[in-house]
Amino acid sequence: MMRAMTSKAPRVLPTVTTIPQVRFSDTDALGHISSMSYAAWAEVGRGDFFVSLGESDIPWFVLVHLELDFHAEGRFGDAFELTTRVVSLGGKSMTLEHIVSVAGRTICTIGVVMACFDREARKAIALPAHWRLAE
Repeated sequence: MMRAMTSKAPRVLPTVTTIPQVRFSDTDALGHISSMSYAAWAEVGRGDFFVSLGESDIPWFVLVHLELDFHAEGRFGDAFELTTRVVSLGGKSMTLEHIVSVAGRTICTIGVVMACFDREARKAIALPAHWRLAE
């Protein structure tokens, strides 16, 4: 049975701010935040991003690329803030940028490419046609 396609109003994708929970175990032997802790925080930020969409039919996504750029040292006890936003949309993928900052100073920039994914067919599918970037 073929499902009727419904047109949805354009959805501008949000910018979401997350305050990561920083644990002592996020530090390394030098006393600063470990590189992979930033990647774990970005996962939490992506979760908050998808929750903020509030749509009941959000497709699944898989991570296909991850890059981290470090700009300054982050230390245990710093008041971190993580900002997540979509910077580009492709046919089947989107690129997100996560910025970890302390008091407005960028500590780490994380780039993530995620493919829209059909769990049953196990392949990439088109992004929702009504999603749009913020201007």
